[in-house]
Amino acid sequence: MLNQPLDVFDLKKVQVNATKAELENDGKLQRRQVPVEKLGEYVPVQRDPINLIKLTEAKMIPELLPLRHQRMAASRFAFFRGTAELMEQDLKQQFQSGISIIINGDAHLGNYGFYASPERKLLFDLNDFDEARIGNWESDLKRLLVSTYLVGLQNEFDIDRMRTLLGSMCKVYRRGVKHAETLSLLQRFYFSYEIHDMMQTLNSLEDTDRAEMSRIIDRILKKSPKNNSEMVIKKFTTLDLRGRLVFRENPPRARHVSDRTFKQIQAAFNSYRNYVREDVRVLLASYHLSDVIRYSVGVGSFGTRCFLLLLTGIDGSHLVLQMKEALPLRYNLLAMPVAESIKSSLNAGRRIVTAQKVLQSASDPFLGSTHFDGRGYYLRQFRDMKESIDATRLDLESLSVYAEICSFLLAMAHFQSPTAPRIAGYLRKQKQLDEGLANWAIKYSEQVDQDYQRFLAYLAQ
Repeated sequence: MLNQPLDVFDLKKVQVNATKAELENDGKLQRRQVPVEKLGEYVPVQRDPINLIKLTEAKMIPELLPLRHQRMAASRFAFFRGTAELMEQDLKQQFQSGISIIINGDAHLGNYGFYASPERKLLFDLNDFDEARIGNWESDLKRLLVSTYLVGLQNEFDIDRMRTLLGSMCKVYRRGVKHAETLSLLQRFYFSYEIHDMMQTLNSLEDTDRAEMSRIIDRILKKSPKNNSEMVIKKFTTLDLRGRLVFRENPPRARHVSDRTFKQIQAAFNSYRNYVREDVRVLLASYHLSDVIRYSVGVGSFGTRCFLLLLTGIDGSHLVLQMKEALPLRYNLLAMPVAESIKSSLNAGRRIVTAQKVLQSASDPFLGSTHFDGRGYYLRQFRDMKESIDATRLDLESLSVYAEICSFLLAMAHFQSPTAPRIAGYLRKQKQLDEGLANWAIKYSEQVDQDYQRFLAYLAQ
């Protein structure tokens, strides 16, 4: 356990009593304290990555750790995805802008994806918020840059072209900030990026630059509408000996819960149902909980407590919700004993839900939080038109387009915070940011590789 102060998610930190012009001037003044060039200076870190990983995993399910390690060992990028605590810790040692907003906290390339809006439109945006917090805006951009470079290394892309791409991503982020500045508060609030917007972006490019991405988008357009509750039921359930629909088991990743846990989850679901939107509450009144399975997902989240809830409607139809453990921030986990981390997780579900509703252009109507057995959780619909782009399978041209779109959307998400005009003042006419952060990301990628090699050596022992 580390002796360090905890990050506190307090929305008062981003509530201001100042005009847009005053906030922009604040950002300009802050630049005098922390010049943009400082953000590009890499400060070497001294810590034991294995110890930090162990501190985090002490709060997870022991029997799932071997599978978790297997996933993390697959590549540098997979390891990076599974160890957000390392970068959160390291960013505290770097030069920081001092301009705080609501950040995603884990904005790597794999945490963007497609999902359905309440109006059944297919949107593209950030889609994971477990590490969301109040923090410096550049933390998100740096994590996005490093993840992009790691993907480039994995695919053996030309290093100079990857460096150019990182600089272009920073430039696009700055353009996103500039664009957000031209919008009114309500225009920013209602902003969304649909799959058709992505198609328009692709159509503006040369044929050679958009060919691979266009094929991927066409596939997603055809596949995503089928990725619904009916598909989930078909893939994840079966009939038991009594003819009842139940989840399939696949231990240790997927297994049914005990009767005691089922009753606890039933009570937690009832509590959740009382606090969701009124229209969703009325809808859920027509469903009852018929089965529960523990089902682990992802890389970074693998090993946490995650359940699938099978709901059966009065008409015999079904709905599947995901109930995911809301751990405290990884940075905070490093400073907490197990008992304290469990206690503090009660508020983590609310933190994640709040940040998701703020940062996403539109959110799942079933999104909500609850708790049971002393732990916090959040719920959402499972795989509702959700699709993602595997960045590791893109060619360099497609990766460039994809990464720049992610950079632009990151800027738009950041501008949901009232303090965001400070970013605009800080970055105005600061082109040198692009090269500086590109160099920083490449330097930090070397640290990721060192940590990854130590992790592989640890597993081999």
